[in-house]
Formats: sequence, structure tokens, C-alpha cells
Amino acid sequence: MTEPSTKIRKGRQRRPRVPDSLRKRAAQAAREPLEQHANEFQMKRIITHLLGDISFETSSLQKIADTLDQGQGQGQSDSDSVDSNESTPTNDYSIDPLSTSTMHYSGELSHWNFSRMLGRRLQSLGEKREQSKNLDQTEGFFRATALQSSGSCVALAKTYLPPKHIAEFLTTAFLKFSQTNYFYFHEATFREKLDFYYATEHPLSINDAGWICTLLMTFAIGTQFAHMQTKPIPGSSASTTETSPDDQIGLELYRFSCRLIPDLITVASVETVQAFLLLGVYTLPIDTAGLAYVYYGLAIKMAIQNGMHRKLFEGNVAPDMVEVRNRLWWSAYSLESRISILHGRPVSVSPIEIDTPMPVDLPALRPTDQLTNLPNFTATIVLTNYLAKAAEAMRSLRRCQRARKKRYLRQLATTRDQLGSWWEGLPTETHCRYLAPAGAYFRCNVHLEIYYRTTLIYMGRPFIISQATSGSFNLDSGSTVHEVPDIVNTLRQDSLHAALRVIELCQLLQDSVGLARVSYTEFNGCRVALLALIAHSINEPTTRISGVLTQGMGLIRQICPGLESARSEVAVIEALERARQRLYSHTVAEQSGVTDHTTGYDQFKEWAKLWRGDPLDNSDVPVSTNLDMPSEQRSPNSVPSFDGFFSSFPDELVEFAAIPGLDYDLSLAQDWLGDPQPEGSDWIIN
Repeated sequence: MTEPSTKIRKGRQRRPRVPDSLRKRAAQAAREPLEQHANEFQMKRIITHLLGDISFETSSLQKIADTLDQGQGQGQSDSDSVDSNESTPTNDYSIDPLSTSTMHYSGELSHWNFSRMLGRRLQSLGEKREQSKNLDQTEGFFRATALQSSGSCVALAKTYLPPKHIAEFLTTAFLKFSQTNYFYFHEATFREKLDFYYATEHPLSINDAGWICTLLMTFAIGTQFAHMQTKPIPGSSASTTETSPDDQIGLELYRFSCRLIPDLITVASVETVQAFLLLGVYTLPIDTAGLAYVYYGLAIKMAIQNGMHRKLFEGNVAPDMVEVRNRLWWSAYSLESRISILHGRPVSVSPIEIDTPMPVDLPALRPTDQLTNLPNFTATIVLTNYLAKAAEAMRSLRRCQRARKKRYLRQLATTRDQLGSWWEGLPTETHCRYLAPAGAYFRCNVHLEIYYRTTLIYMGRPFIISQATSGSFNLDSGSTVHEVPDIVNTLRQDSLHAALRVIELCQLLQDSVGLARVSYTEFNGCRVALLALIAHSINEPTTRISGVLTQGMGLIRQICPGLESARSEVAVIEALERARQRLYSHTVAEQSGVTDHTTGYDQFKEWAKLWRGDPLDNSDVPVSTNLDMPSEQRSPNSVPSFDGFFSSFPDELVEFAAIPGLDYDLSLAQDWLGDPQPEGSDWIIN
């Protein structure tokens, strides 16, 4: 019997079914190494951001972890000890009133605060009530009244007061054209004091020094802007050589006010802060980085002595007085910080030391005949804070190690983005961004935008003349590259557009209300814009930039024409522009193949123009250099200027390092980002 043969099926064998749970477990096991690698990379980024560039070896990480554990344990034990101590004071500073306008501030860990803490401790231990009361009434503040003058200097102030109607005129000029986006005093209180001192027959005492100086300096600043009260005559230009009666009157009022400075420092009241602020405003266009910087610093010191930089907890002070204190502080802080940053000086107070509330709208402090300008004032404070953030990031970028430059570039980029978003959200009606010439705050709004644009120029100008290469920052291995804008190029373009806009704003002022003779905001904005445009034109000369430069040179000569210091700045800008034009003309000639057929006499005429300081081509605005006047015959009030060294002026742009004050600016960007510098967009911004 034949056995049946077993059939063997050919083809693909069916695999046994794998349960879903096992399949998911296998897939997860395959993904775990990739996720673990990604997690490690992200953790390394976080650690590098918080701790800097450290080694990721196990031994190094273990030492760091042990150190952090020890510090945390010590911190917890200290915290428990502090929490268990009921005698710890709730307020670490005190502001005690000495009079209605004078207070005494004692900061953290001061001797006075420690003595008060001892007094509270004695009370808690059962000290008798009467002795505790005597302890509370102990005089703890001392003012050096013995160092004050006899009062004869203040008594002479009445002889310097102008007639009442002239005083009203000068006060109006100050409030309308000089105050702009800051706060210097409460207008209603000022006018009450004005009426009082014109009516009183009693002799003035040392306690009147603060308000007397405030009045006189308001009149002095009013003389600087008195010409703004009249309509400008078309085709007329201000004299650059003659000293007007306005300037002489203001100078006399300033000189007498300076005699009150020792008493102002000794009294150290709220009115003292007002007086020093106004002294700074008067000298701002005359000696910005010198006298104005010092006066603003004194205003800051007087304000700190009164505790105006801290929040006032006591409830026995009127709300309007508290608000005046807050506004005066923010004016002093904004002005001093802005001047310090833009002129390379240390800022007196760090923002972390300030907890004064921002200004608020109080009906008692509103102007009587117009809307409040509080939105512009608040915007000015915020702009100052953004400028301070940008300055800190740029300072760190310049000084840090190469591996950490990306971090501070990101900070600068974040500040730039936040600043732009904030600016776009400001009001466009009446305040801030409303630029209709018929608006009530037209000039204030233009000044605010000039401040904003100069901040953008300040952030981008270190990168304008940097000789960038195709190099880039090294990225960590395994990093993912995203397409993002090049921050350096973005900052450069921002500075270019901002500079063009500033010249446009200055022209808008000139065509409407006119440029002021002594406006620091207008002069500084125009100067910064022109310097930025010259730098951009060196890299990429265009017809538009050349045209705006010619326009800007004509405008800046009409600002501060009677100040030697301003003419010095203009002379430097003119010299740079001449060198740029010569460099550009040589470049165009070389590219077009045109040979130079100028004669020796033509070269002599060009050199003679430089020596005399003649205006640039396409400009019909006269310039006075006083070169033909002996030094002993010049005005005794003049400030040393650059006008005297035109005879040895350089012929090429590379030789401008020999000019005093220009060596730093021209070499600023050479070591800013290191070598090489970022040109592409191959680093990450989160």
C-alpha cells in the first residue's frame, strides 16, 4: 500500500502575529535614543544659558551639583531662621518728613534704620511707655544749617526779578517750548509762588532759595525760547556772531542762580530738585556732557536724599505732593540717564534701586487751559528704560567672550523688537504719534519720535562701519538651523531708516513752527542722524543719502547758531562730509575711467575752502568760524571749539583719527563683534 505523499506549500510563509503591545514597546524603544539625544541637547542649551560655558563631564557636573545642593541647604536654613525671627522689620527703609517739602531717607542697612530696629526691640522686651515715647521723639536727623549763608545773597534776588508782565511772558515761553515731555514743577504752585514773591515786602530767607532759583532759571530758559513766540521771517537766518540781549539776560539770571547752589545743597528739598533740573536744562545745549551732566547728577542726589526714588508708604502726605515727587524723580532719572548713556558717562542710579510708581493722572495737577501731556511724559520714561536695556546689552556684547556674543546679540534683538512693538501701540490722536502741525502737542510729539529714532540709531550705529566678513558664529554640534533675519544687518537698516526719518522730522519742524536756537533734542537728533548717514554713505553711497545729507547740513546750521560748542560739532560734521564727498568723487572717477585734469590752482582753491571752513557745495547757509578774530578778542563766554585746527586738516578719511574726539567713534566697531563677524543668518534666535 502506497503511503500518501505530504505536500509542501511553496511561496512566502505567513509570520506569526505580533501583539500590539509588543509592537508599541519596540517602536518606543527605537525612539528612546533619539529623544534622549534631543533632550540632552536641549538641557545643555539651558545649562549653558544659566551657568555659562561649563564642562559636561560627569565629574565636573557632579561638583557643580554638590555645590548647588550645599548652597540650597544653607539658603533654606537661613530662610527658616529669618522666618522664625519675629523682630525682622517689614520695611527695610524709612522716609521721615522734616517739613512739607523736605524728607529724610534712610536706606537699607543704614545706621539709622538699625537704631530704630533696636528701639522696637526694646519696646517688645517691656520698655516703659514713657521712655519709649521719649525714644521715638529723639531727634535723629541733622542738617548742616550752620553752613548756610547769612541770607544776604537770597535777599538780592528781588533785584534780578524782571517786570511782572515780562516774567509772565518768559514763563509762557518755557512751558510752551522748553518743558515738552518732562515735568519740572506744578504750574499752579509756580504761579502762586510767582505772585507771592512779587507782592511780598518781607526780606527773603535761606528757605526761599529753592523757589527763587526755580523762578529765575525758568525765566532764564524762557529767554532761550523767547524768539519762538514770534513768527519767523521767510528767508531770514539767525546771526551766528552777535550776542542777542536774550542771551545776555539769561546769562545774568544763571550766574546769580549759581550763587545759591551751596544753600540749595544744604537745604536739599523738593524745590532744590526743581532748581537743579532747571539749571541742567539751561546748560544742556551749552555744555551737555559737562555742566548739564553735573546739574542732573546733583538733582538725582537731592532726590535720593528725600527718598524720591522709593515708594512712599506714609499716609500723611497729600496725594498731589506724592505725585509731584514721583514726577520730579522720573524727570531727573530720565534726563540724567539719557545724557549719561548717549555721552558715555556712568548712570548715577541703577534701575533695580528704584520702586517709585510711574506717574498717574491727577485732576489737581492738570493744566488749567489745555490737556495733560502725561502720555508723552510716560512714553519718555519708557523710552529711557529701553535705551538703558540696549546700552547694557551693547556694553556686555563689547566686553564678553566670543562664545557668549550670541547671547547678547539675542538680547539686543529682543530689545529692538519690544521697542518697535511698544512704539506701534502708542496713541495716534493728540499725543505721542500725532504729527499734525495744528495739534496741541505737535512739537512735543515730534521730539518724542526724534528720541525714539535716535535710540534706534544708537543701537545700530556700532555695526554700520564694521568690516563684516562671511564668517559666522560657531553652532553647537547637532543644532538645528532656522531661517531668521540677520540681526546685525537689521540693526544697520534700522539706523539708516531712523536717520533719514530724523532729518525729515527736523524739516517738518522747520516748515511749521521753526527750529529752536537752543534745543538739545533737535540739535542732537540732527547731529546723530548726519553722522549715521555719513557712515552709511561710506559703505553704500546713494543719491538719496547724499541729498538728505545736504538737507541735514542746511538744517543743523540753523540750530544753536550762537553757541561755540555747537559750531564746533557742526565743523566736525562738515569736515567728515567733505572727506566723504572727496572719497566718493574719487571712487566715481576711478570707476568711470576719468582721469584727473585738475590744475594746481584748483587744488589750492579746494584746500583754501577747507582752511576757511566754507559751506559745503549746494548749501547757501552762511557759516561763521571766527578764524579771522584773534583769540584775545573773542567772546569771554565762548566755549573752546574745533575751529582753530582747519589749517592742518586731513585730506583723506583715514587720517581723521588725528581729530580730537573722533578716534573712539571711528574705531568703535573694529573689535565690536570680534573677527570674523556675523554676516549670515546661521545662528538661532528663540
